[in-house]
Amino acid sequence: MVLKEIARIRLPEHPADGGFDHAAVDGKTDRLYVAHTSNDSVDVIDLRSQTYLRSLEGLKGVAGVWVNDELGLLFTSNRGEDTASAFAIESTGERELFRIPTGARPNGMAFDPGRELWMIAGVGNPKLENAPPSLTFVDTRNQKVVGRLALPGRTRWAIYHRATDAFYVNIADPPAIAMVRAGDISKVHRMYPIPAKGPHGLEQDPNGEVLYCACDEAVLATLNLRTGGVEIVGPLAGSPDVLWVDPGTGHLFAATDEAATVDVFGIQPPRHLETVPTSPGAHTLTVDAKRHQVHVFLPESHEDLVLQDPTA
Repeated sequence: MVLKEIARIRLPEHPADGGFDHAAVDGKTDRLYVAHTSNDSVDVIDLRSQTYLRSLEGLKGVAGVWVNDELGLLFTSNRGEDTASAFAIESTGERELFRIPTGARPNGMAFDPGRELWMIAGVGNPKLENAPPSLTFVDTRNQKVVGRLALPGRTRWAIYHRATDAFYVNIADPPAIAMVRAGDISKVHRMYPIPAKGPHGLEQDPNGEVLYCACDEAVLATLNLRTGGVEIVGPLAGSPDVLWVDPGTGHLFAATDEAATVDVFGIQPPRHLETVPTSPGAHTLTVDAKRHQVHVFLPESHEDLVLQDPTA
């Protein structure tokens, strides 16, 4: 297979250094949301017409974006002001419901739709007292913080795993995946050591048994949640950021920063398929599973690069 470029969507320019961070897709409205960190905004893209629609502004240092299309919710982590925002995704646009304080430098997020429990992972700030890496738990029905945990190291990306009813969070150092049961957010219930430096991107097998962990050491690892076993699948082209799976094709996509590539893996069984060059600084991507397209965000040209998976 070879991912094929089919479009480039022009996005607002950013005069400052930096660029884009995490992104997610709302399948109901066919909108894509990407954190435009340099502009303190989230850019909104129409996936049907492949055009830029608007920006949600005033989100200082926005880093994380997460969508739950079951409930029509968009979440952002605003790292520049230690807050997180919840938006209603409506037919005519997006409406901010509330903004809430978090731990220091919020980044990764996950959401349990059954409890409507939102978890925000804070990177922490070693320059400040009492600002450790943390998890903040928010009851979105009542719009209030219901729990907070300190963690032993810098957090990275996170997920909610329905089959085990638990949150999983990457810890950069010591390299591990932390597990917190969604029904008991009072403690970390288990730490899974990862045999590679800097767990970063985190994603799950659509079948519910395996987690995929992309590490700064430029390797992809798997965690079998049934046995607790960890295996190294293979190398990445460079240090990665996010991971996304397309359930329809069974392909896993990893964006790398310095190498400026997208690594493509099959997941049944886990194996490397190809490395696709992108553009310098393009360290983040997301997947439009409905169209089997990969969206990669290019900071130098202020564009969304759209790649088609030809195997769909």
